[in-house]
Amino acid sequence: MKVHFVAQSGFIIEYMDQRIAIDVWSDNPVNPVSLDKVPKIDHVFVSHDHGDHDVKFGIEIAKRDNATFHSSYEITYRALKDGVLKIESANIGGPYKSGEIEVVLTHAEHSSDTGIPVGFIIKIADRTLYHMGDTAYFKGLDFLGELYKPDTLFIPIGSRYTMGPIEASYAVRDIHPKWVVPMHYNTTESIKQDPTVFVDQCKETSPHSHVIIFNPGEVKDI
Repeated sequence: MKVHFVAQSGFIIEYMDQRIAIDVWSDNPVNPVSLDKVPKIDHVFVSHDHGDHDVKFGIEIAKRDNATFHSSYEITYRALKDGVLKIESANIGGPYKSGEIEVVLTHAEHSSDTGIPVGFIIKIADRTLYHMGDTAYFKGLDFLGELYKPDTLFIPIGSRYTMGPIEASYAVRDIHPKWVVPMHYNTTESIKQDPTVFVDQCKETSPHSHVIIFNPGEVKDI
């Protein structure tokens, strides 16, 4: 699975013949990205309606590529009104199929200007990733780990608006993934963190999980 970290919580992920974009923030201050720099996308995911998760840019990508747009019900309805042709309207619950992938919307302990905040568990062939969106720690993560068995976890560690490194390490313990990618930190001064603190915490709480640190703009195979 090829993972391109844009910035903040934004990723472009390629696996098999599928390419997905999650929470790509175009005007982020550390690695801004224009529409022409985004490759052709099959599925667009937006976890909630805050500026750093860029609903508008997600809609632009979906319209350009006729990609399927995934989010909570109210945000997908907004996308439909703005000209997106293919949407998957859903709420927190069980899985649904969308083309070659399977998706579950999960709870996220946060806020949203439109609709509710969510996370995404996305199954592509033999890989399952969990992008948590913006969330605090919450009970029930062990259930999600047991039921869906995500192998790759994208988890916020910035604190103030989401989990910090210590809380996030306990979420990793509960979910039990093989690979962990910290996100939503060091984009601005208010969420400045040393990711090695998270690495050290995970060694104590989750020695089975391998933490992979990305710099904005970096691409790695996981």
